[in-house]
Amino acid sequence: MKEHRLPANDGKKKKEKILSKDYVLLMIASAGQSSMSYFYMSTMPLYVVKLGGSLTQAGLVSTSYALVALISRPVSGILTDKYGRVKLIVLGALLCTITSMSLGFAGIIPILMLIRSVNGFAFSMLSTCSGAAVADILPRSRMAEGIGIYGLFSTIAQAAAPGIALTIIAGDTIGDFRNLFFLTAGICFIAAAAGSGISYERKRKKQSAGDLAAVALNESSESTKDPPEIADNEPIPKTFFGFEYAVLVPAAIMMVMYFGLASLMLYLTSFARWKGFGNPGLYYTICAAGVFVSRVVFGRVADKKGFDIIIVPGMIVLALCLALIPSITSLTALLALAVPIGLAQGAVIPSFNSLLFKRCSPKRRGTASGANFAAADCGFAIGAPLLGALADATDYSYIYMAAAVVVALSLVLYLLIASDRRYNKKMNRNTHQ
Repeated sequence: MKEHRLPANDGKKKKEKILSKDYVLLMIASAGQSSMSYFYMSTMPLYVVKLGGSLTQAGLVSTSYALVALISRPVSGILTDKYGRVKLIVLGALLCTITSMSLGFAGIIPILMLIRSVNGFAFSMLSTCSGAAVADILPRSRMAEGIGIYGLFSTIAQAAAPGIALTIIAGDTIGDFRNLFFLTAGICFIAAAAGSGISYERKRKKQSAGDLAAVALNESSESTKDPPEIADNEPIPKTFFGFEYAVLVPAAIMMVMYFGLASLMLYLTSFARWKGFGNPGLYYTICAAGVFVSRVVFGRVADKKGFDIIIVPGMIVLALCLALIPSITSLTALLALAVPIGLAQGAVIPSFNSLLFKRCSPKRRGTASGANFAAADCGFAIGAPLLGALADATDYSYIYMAAAVVVALSLVLYLLIASDRRYNKKMNRNTHQ
């Protein structure tokens, strides 16, 4: 008797689709917010000094932006979970447009701090809602990969924005800075236009309405059966300040890590000038190329093998590279470090982002997105003035020594309390109790 053989593809799930129109529009919106962020990270300290401020004041301006963004994260997450993503994406992008135009007329530092604070609120809304929206449309089985690819437009902005910004302000005049701010306003307006084209929420509302109508028609014959949408009574986990407990610990570790990364985002241009290296714009391009490669490759690995295999080596590389920065003596050496730094950032940051989405309830992806960005905001808000004050009191080398120690600390915390191994062990215990 012949043995029956199953077709070769039986038992294998069809690979779920990532790419869609809404996904591309979200990437464009993300590129807009990222362009604004990287334009200002590399130039805002220089603008503060141009207006007569110190590096400590430059750090405080960054803190005003990050602090308001941080406070806004829980609010943005709750609002987007309650009212939807798209409207808030468009509103956030339009506010970014208005505040960017206003920066060109900030003649004194207190006014600059006020505008940057409003800018922080707008960025918080835009980035939180965009992050939640992309998690909505991605299949869970390819979440890490999809989030990694989603950040590619942001990576392009990381590669191009600092070099473009430094070229525009090369004349070091107020007019040059205004040109940069007006360009940023135009890019943010394009992000608003892209956001207005996102349609998945409208389609889901129509589909839900159709499902409810079908239920009403079949009530007489199937009165004992509830549709899945109505029967879903799964309890939603408790929150602390709007964030689920499952995301609080990894988000806190991210905050510590971002404290160290603030040294790369905010002070590297000033460090390069202090060392006499000239324009370090090429560093950002090379770093972004590394981010691009790792986002494409490592998200897929994280989906299959878990997050520890990506996050742990990536954080080790970041800590070592930060420790090496004070000893470099040429722009070439700085550019060489850009490669491992970019690869590590592109592996670690989206992996942490995906980790938060996978550990939270699907109904609270807005607040998980808020926790992700709140970690960055809080890390920058604390790191920017402290590292700036450290540079004022000593020199730029000490910034990177301190940053290396802080990133190493975040790695130790991850291994002790937030790794996949620890989390899975805890979940297994809870299941068997």
